[in-house]
Amino acid sequence: MSNITGDGIGDVKSKACDILLDHRLTQKAKDPKKAEAILNRLHIAEPKKRDNVDRPDAVPQTVLDGVKKTGPTVKELQEEFGGAGVFYVPIEEHYQLEKEEWRYDKFPEFYNGMNVLDFYDPDIEKKLDALEKEEDDLLKMEADEDKIMDEKNADSDNSDGVDFGMLKNTLKKVRDKKALIKHAHKMNSKNKVSKKIKNVDEMIEDLKAKGHDINEE
Repeated sequence: MSNITGDGIGDVKSKACDILLDHRLTQKAKDPKKAEAILNRLHIAEPKKRDNVDRPDAVPQTVLDGVKKTGPTVKELQEEFGGAGVFYVPIEEHYQLEKEEWRYDKFPEFYNGMNVLDFYDPDIEKKLDALEKEEDDLLKMEADEDKIMDEKNADSDNSDGVDFGMLKNTLKKVRDKKALIKHAHKMNSKNKVSKKIKNVDEMIEDLKAKGHDINEE
């Protein structure tokens, strides 16, 4: 054993630990209470023979022969097709699924904490096309109505000199102003504070009602 090179120090430590462990176990075994506590924790199973059937060890032949890998390994494929960071390991090949067509399904996509797949409709494309067509028909109908109204107003004599376009612009301005007034009223209603200022007479009456002795002067 050498303190300079460290030879044999590990062996001495291991031997000392074994001796200390044996000594402690011996001391515990001498105490009948500790010995009984240790024995209560132990259970020795002794199986009994139930019949005369011979049951030898059954080891599969594939285990005895060992696993024989055919073809290149994943590491070799990685080096062949671009190396680490470029080569994609096909983890889907190792999935255990009920149906084979599920193997290459994309993972669920989440938006605002909800799974997009829960709101997916197989006929969403057809419904979207029908909705866009309906919207186009409505816009076309409104455009035709505006055109008819313009033609009627152009043919009719208006003594006030106000045409349909001016009425539409005026109506739009009125609606915008009305919306602004509603919004301002809604904002001010949240900032209102109840009035708590009282005059002297009201304060005196309130204090008297509560039973306080008040010097009115």
